[in-house]
Amino acid sequence: MPALLALFGPKQGLRIPLTGCLVLGRAPTADLQLVDGKVSREHCRIDATGARAMLEDLGSHNGTYVNGEVIRKPTPLAEGDEIGLGDTLLLVAGDDVSVANARYGSGTLIVSPQGRATTAANPGPPLAVTPSKDGMRGLGVLAGRLAAAADEEEGATALLDAIEAELAPKRAMVLLRLWQGGDAPSKERVVALATRGKEAVVSTSRTLLERAATAQRGILVEDAFDSRELRGVRSVVLHSLRSVMVVPWGQREAAPRGFIHVDREPERPFGVVDLAWLEAVGHLATLRLAERPAAQSVVADEGPVGASPVFVAALGLATAAARVDSTVLLLGETGTGKEEIARLIHARSSRSRAPFVAVNCGAIAEAIAESELFGHEKGAFTGALSTRLGAFEAADGGTLFLDEIGDLSLPLQVKLLRVLQERAVVRVGASLARQVDVRILAATHRDLAADVQERLFREDLYFRLNVLCITLPPLRDRRDDIPLLARVLLDRVAARLGLRSPELGKEAEAALCTWEYPGNVRELCNVLERVLVLRDPRDPSPIDRDDVMAALGSALRPPCPPQASGEDRLADAVARVEKANIEAAMRRARGVKSHAARILGISRPTLDKKLAELKIDIWAKE
Repeated sequence: MPALLALFGPKQGLRIPLTGCLVLGRAPTADLQLVDGKVSREHCRIDATGARAMLEDLGSHNGTYVNGEVIRKPTPLAEGDEIGLGDTLLLVAGDDVSVANARYGSGTLIVSPQGRATTAANPGPPLAVTPSKDGMRGLGVLAGRLAAAADEEEGATALLDAIEAELAPKRAMVLLRLWQGGDAPSKERVVALATRGKEAVVSTSRTLLERAATAQRGILVEDAFDSRELRGVRSVVLHSLRSVMVVPWGQREAAPRGFIHVDREPERPFGVVDLAWLEAVGHLATLRLAERPAAQSVVADEGPVGASPVFVAALGLATAAARVDSTVLLLGETGTGKEEIARLIHARSSRSRAPFVAVNCGAIAEAIAESELFGHEKGAFTGALSTRLGAFEAADGGTLFLDEIGDLSLPLQVKLLRVLQERAVVRVGASLARQVDVRILAATHRDLAADVQERLFREDLYFRLNVLCITLPPLRDRRDDIPLLARVLLDRVAARLGLRSPELGKEAEAALCTWEYPGNVRELCNVLERVLVLRDPRDPSPIDRDDVMAALGSALRPPCPPQASGEDRLADAVARVEKANIEAAMRRARGVKSHAARILGISRPTLDKKLAELKIDIWAKE
């Protein structure tokens, strides 16, 4: 009897006899109910009462597909046709369903001669295949090398040597899963223990890894470009993944430690024997590597890090602020971690399950700033083709973080003050106010009190924001935190780059501590990223002083600038002070000369003359 085999979707693995009239859809009354938001209540109908089964779309929202083409009218079905609706893919099978291993996309469907179907999620017994004698000999050699491996990296290299000799892949990777710790739910990242191949990168299809983890066994894709599910995936297209195998290793209960990923050209696709051999490699890795200690298997929490008294005091204020709904003003130099503290306050507050919306006020063009913050109605101005929620409405019930609030224009400061007073916004082009329940956290690197004196910032808005004030210390005032920060940031950067995180030697820590960081923690993070980029990723040794000095180069300055000699002429000392004041004013004004002149109390022509005489250029590399 003809049947439908569910290859993918909510009914994956189900075999449905193709008789009578079947309605497929999301409704409980459908003959085949598919719990899928992309499927309409009554999506399509298959009428198998005649000589040929006919498929008809019932006016579905997302369409019904046969062999990848959307149907517009009743369409006859033949054996081998694929029917697609939502995330479901059905195969029309004939009377003889003795297919031993029919693979479609990244899933494996195994159909027994009696018609019992299982899926990769419930794979049943594996196919009876036997690797070649050379393959078996390679497994024996690999087992010996794994037994002698000192750590996971050495073992991963042995795995890739064996895989390259047996399978000759285009790319091969041994991947490790890492989990981020902390109070928040764990976040998984995948990094490379070892890679092989000219184009080997740690960027494979997440779908393939998830299916292998769920199946708890290897999966094989003969050609990813022919898979309806995978051919549109960015990583598949970007890295030209074609014939692919993914095998989990280190399986403990439901979560593997990592994956073995290989792929090559479609002209020489992998087969069932190759998959069986690679699964054996995965089992050897589980037996020999899973018990070895990992060099770094946990990614540090993304929150703020520090143990110095000044930072602990700031952190204590943030913890206290999280218990209430008061407005908080975060002050500190660029790169001191103001947004991290803001996110910490939100995460520990009663609003943690509601949105956290961050807006960089310094990056918004003045012409659209009001729309970005308060939203606009359709047709409010040229280009307003639809109604748009502003940041205040997007953060309703949660927290709105206004970063670099000192850069807001004075007209917008007036409107912001009104919103903070009334807790209501009026969209551009609207006449009615909309109430919002938003907690405000604001941050700036500017001296707002001085800006108030210079009339660059409204005094009433300053007092409205300055309910609770937290000042974050610069890194030069918490040098004791640099070794701890460096180790944590090194883990984070390595995970982001897909690299293993090496140890940080004592001499390297000392070298990092001897330099100042005008960019504070952000600049320290950049230095560590340069260290990892400039290092050989295969070097297992700890980071040493030479690695740090190579990354520092001439980008940073010594922490203590040279002191003026007692023999300096008075004119030289005055020039130094004058130059420092002008540079500070130019930085506060973000390079706007008219603002800097007002801060200094001099005219714009006088400022231009001083800039030329003292050769001041705040944008020049130091």
